[in-house]
Amino acid sequence: EQSGTFRSPAARTLSDAFWRLDLTRDLPRTITKDGVEVMPGDFDRIRGFLAREFPTLTEEGLAAAPLDPQLAHTKRWYLGHACDLLELRKNDETIGVMIGAPDDWSTYYLRVYAVAAQHQRPILSRRFAECVVGPLVACGVQRIVTDTSPTNASAALRLSEMRFHVTGQQLSERYGPLVRYTKFLDAAAESAFVSRYAGSAPPRAKKTKTHKGAAIMKKRFALATS
Repeated sequence: EQSGTFRSPAARTLSDAFWRLDLTRDLPRTITKDGVEVMPGDFDRIRGFLAREFPTLTEEGLAAAPLDPQLAHTKRWYLGHACDLLELRKNDETIGVMIGAPDDWSTYYLRVYAVAAQHQRPILSRRFAECVVGPLVACGVQRIVTDTSPTNASAALRLSEMRFHVTGQQLSERYGPLVRYTKFLDAAAESAFVSRYAGSAPPRAKKTKTHKGAAIMKKRFALATS
């Protein structure tokens, strides 16, 4: 139709394409008493923040070989256009960022969540997460997944506080060893995971009774060989 009346609007992000979801719709939003705001992310500001606060945590710095120029262009497009970008801002300064996108039809991948060390506190992480979790739940998304280094104790603590479960591990030539964390947004899915993989240890096999004479011989052998 020439007027465009019946054309579907072009998807702005993968979340828009998958779930008609815009995480920036109700932003900016003040989430702390000291004026920290969640705002739509600006790609160049986010790059500057990560380069300043986390200069070594880059694919380019850790990879075995430099990234191909064509792939570097594709990566920039993917991060800048396909992903959701959010910033934590205070006094016109970026103090934290989030980059994420759908991993599949029911899973959201939190690619980057980083807060400057001097601003890290549990309440900030929880309220920042609420800006993402609530809209995802409303769209029927069942889980959020993310990866972090096994040596990143502060990230592991924050994820634990937000009820993420350890669900796997992997090795990458780009980032080295990584631990996969999952936050279940569906109570039935979380219950199934916990009951199958995170519950109590299976019962130990009962020991068979040992004949009295055999027990004595075993004790003598132990003494003789000690």
